[in-house]
Amino acid sequence: MKIILPFALTVLLSLSSLAQAPADSMANVQNPQLYTLKQPEDLNIKGQIDAARHYKRYKGAATGTLLTSLLSPVIGLIPAILCSSTNPKIENLGYPNEELFRQAAYYKAYTKKAKKIKQRKVWSNWGIGLGVNLVLVLVLAN
Repeated sequence: MKIILPFALTVLLSLSSLAQAPADSMANVQNPQLYTLKQPEDLNIKGQIDAARHYKRYKGAATGTLLTSLLSPVIGLIPAILCSSTNPKIENLGYPNEELFRQAAYYKAYTKKAKKIKQRKVWSNWGIGLGVNLVLVLVLAN
């Protein structure tokens, strides 16, 4: 039994080395990087990242929505819908680089992300106004 085990191991190991693929059928890696981004994709990602970092001038729309929704959530719906449906003004975008902003892919990604940020802030402020009004109604009802 002691003789059979090393012999079987030797045979199995030699068979596994024969099962390897020949060198010509193996895939050769030309580029050692995991992946590369094409220029338009890179500008899209950079535009989104820059918008998240630099777009801060949504505060007028968000504050106006909050104040009107504190008065009445129904009336607060009007500025919330209007503000969230419009794109941010170019002078309010706060983009960091004029040359990048002139490129179509970067411009599109930056403005799209800025609009989403504005929408999120406007609707969250409307929700805050609604919540405050609900709490006031519950407190006054009891």
